[in-house]
Amino acid sequence: MIIGITGTNAAGKGEAAKYLIEHHEFQSYSLSDVLREELATVGAEATRENLIEKGNRLREDEGPGVLARRIVDRIQRIPNYVTANIVIDSIRNPSEVEELRKLPGFYLVVIDAPVEVRFERERARGRVGAAASLEQFIELENLERSTDPHKQQLDTVMKMADRQISNHWILPALHREVERIVYRRISWDEYFMKMAFLVAERSTCLRHHVGAVIVRDKKILTTGYNGAPSGAEDSLQLGCLRDQLHIKSGERQEICRATHAEQNTLVQASLHGVTTQSATIYCTHSPCIICAKLIVNAGVKRVVSCRAYPDDSFKALFDQTGVEYVTVNKPAMQISVLD
Repeated sequence: MIIGITGTNAAGKGEAAKYLIEHHEFQSYSLSDVLREELATVGAEATRENLIEKGNRLREDEGPGVLARRIVDRIQRIPNYVTANIVIDSIRNPSEVEELRKLPGFYLVVIDAPVEVRFERERARGRVGAAASLEQFIELENLERSTDPHKQQLDTVMKMADRQISNHWILPALHREVERIVYRRISWDEYFMKMAFLVAERSTCLRHHVGAVIVRDKKILTTGYNGAPSGAEDSLQLGCLRDQLHIKSGERQEICRATHAEQNTLVQASLHGVTTQSATIYCTHSPCIICAKLIVNAGVKRVVSCRAYPDDSFKALFDQTGVEYVTVNKPAMQISVLD
């Protein structure tokens, strides 16, 4: 489980991370640590103003997602990181969220509280560079609410969160909210998307493992993965024809030994007499234009995916024909249950 924490200053972000570390053995990473390391190399004090200024300068020099990219790189070096419990804090730019979303199962939580409450907490902490008055506290906070893509955009980041916690209660109440996140029940979209990734494990493609599940009324109708037609030799036996012909991904889909995952789910429905009218297809990747045409004619009304196949021509077709297209985060690949 990978939990990201964002929110306003002194709202309780650090306390939530501390609880995860002490009570659930989470490993901790902070985007601010990257900035502290940078400041330490030049002997600068890690005041709030210096951290903000250094972060803005790094984003301008290396792109708005630079801090998150560095943290993602560190996390991906952990053996079996996809099964680790990790908490990441100090997330304050939309591009940082986008980078962190590349981690399987990343779940963003925002923690907030009334500004007067947060100011009193800040005074009680007595940190270097703390605001001397409520007015100064608000003035410093406004530095984090920029609309410049290379600066802190806290308001935008908070709107991107998967869960919001209002922390104006006593500490045990915050801990209870954190517990609800650790043991949260996955959504229906996560549930079926996770199944699509399981189906993808049957793929025989040498480029992309793709899985698809057709669902109606929360019931699975059919599943399918990309692979050779039944009874035919596949890429594992013969090699990738597209690689042999130097065809880029997303082009000339007809030159391939495999049937696409979406096509296989629709064929299975036809073979067994199952209607797909008004159904939803969950697929690990977005559809190519050929699959999109079949999806429309099969009466499917909703397509959910979390990875982009390099062919987005389906979007215009879906807009024209009223098929809803939804992208979700890649689900955590581990199975998390209480034994």
